[in-house]
Amino acid sequence: MPYPDLPYPEVLLPSGHRILQDGSSQGISLASELLYQETLAAKEDAPIKALELGSGCGIVSIMCAFARPMWEITGLELQPELASLARHNAKICHLGIDFREADLCQAEGSYHLIYANPPWRKLKSGRLSPIPARNISRFEITCTMKDVLDAIARLLLPDGKAILIYPEERLEELIQEATNTLLDTKKHRKHGGNKAYVSAIITHRDMK
Repeated sequence: MPYPDLPYPEVLLPSGHRILQDGSSQGISLASELLYQETLAAKEDAPIKALELGSGCGIVSIMCAFARPMWEITGLELQPELASLARHNAKICHLGIDFREADLCQAEGSYHLIYANPPWRKLKSGRLSPIPARNISRFEITCTMKDVLDAIARLLLPDGKAILIYPEERLEELIQEATNTLLDTKKHRKHGGNKAYVSAIITHRDMK
């Protein structure tokens, strides 16, 4: 249940629909919008299977579903309250997204497109919040960068693409971890501002 002083605030989507976010978890940010834009740019509207790792309240997948109605979208979220909230948000938007309470480290399946805005911060890299849900969303408590890339290597179809958002300061680490997991960082883009992000396209390595 949410903390009493942290209600479920509404968020107005570009489609005109309103969904709820959990005030006790990581709030919707510019990174969410960036992930949405980069994910749409990766694939056109066609019958593909798409997967979001760590879907939170579901906002990115919900916006993708409106923009790409032919996609079959699944969202995985470890925290039960957020998975339930994402299902509620999909229902009120009349969307058939399959939001599941699941650990990405144990996930199975095959997908043409995978996208994620994972926890960015390593443990002991900053002060923890008194709210556990916020820490899980921000820090590598339940999954690390390697865990995310291992899941992509396991779940991504041979010709598929994955989109990841990380702080610019972790770009070299991302490239190295992808290499260690037999993945390639095809290209990345820096997005400036007070907090510099990078969006990276990850694919299986060409073994020819």
